[in-house]
Amino acid sequence: MKTIKKILLFTLVIFILSSTAQNAYCKTITKELEVQTKDAKIIKATVSYVKIDGVKKYSTVVLLHSLGYSSVDWGNLIPDLNNAGYAVIAIDLRGHGKSVFNTKFQKRAWTYFTTKNYQKFPSDVLAVLDQAQKQVKAVSLDNMAIVGADIGANTAVLVSKELKKKPKTLVLISPTTNFKGLYIPIAMVEMGAVPVLSMASNKDVYCLNEQRSLAKFAQGGFYAKNYPQGGMGMMMIKSNPSMSQDIVKWIIRYLK
Repeated sequence: MKTIKKILLFTLVIFILSSTAQNAYCKTITKELEVQTKDAKIIKATVSYVKIDGVKKYSTVVLLHSLGYSSVDWGNLIPDLNNAGYAVIAIDLRGHGKSVFNTKFQKRAWTYFTTKNYQKFPSDVLAVLDQAQKQVKAVSLDNMAIVGADIGANTAVLVSKELKKKPKTLVLISPTTNFKGLYIPIAMVEMGAVPVLSMASNKDVYCLNEQRSLAKFAQGGFYAKNYPQGGMGMMMIKSNPSMSQDIVKWIIRYLK
């Protein structure tokens, strides 16, 4: 009996030590970013990654949320990506989340936006990426993927068109031909051979039709993965628990 107790105690100690070591090894680093735009708006984002000994540069995934949501609404996707070894830049788009103030601390949410306001989303994202590369040395934009949902999906395409170093892949959740003035068919041609994973709900007939239309403009392959539940954009994530892991698996195929 004493021998069994000793074995159990020894096993418990080893488990505690290994858990402690794992926690130390898997420490998540989170940094805040803030960018002031040319029209005096403040755009905020977070950069997160799991600290791994010996790794100085992390492949990066950029997350662009749905209209009316924010970067905190991605659920398990951010930790899932971090645990897969990626740095994640999660941006609050103009008028959303923490990005609702200007330099005079005046607040203006997306509900009051015109098309002209929405068309500034791509330049805002490009400014954040530039700031992230300067401020967070662990971030590598040479090896990057972008995930966007509805207006974030359209923004992702327009951002990719402007980047000299193109993303390795895009994941577009409920993309449409034109969302709040963000028209993307021509941009999809101009961004070149970037493989695209498009996600939509089988209950969202509009986005399914838009998916088929956009596939004609893709130059690097256009792959559809559709789900039985959910509405448009990030609404799908809560209804389809496997969605986060599906995104991670796709990104692993293209982002080393």
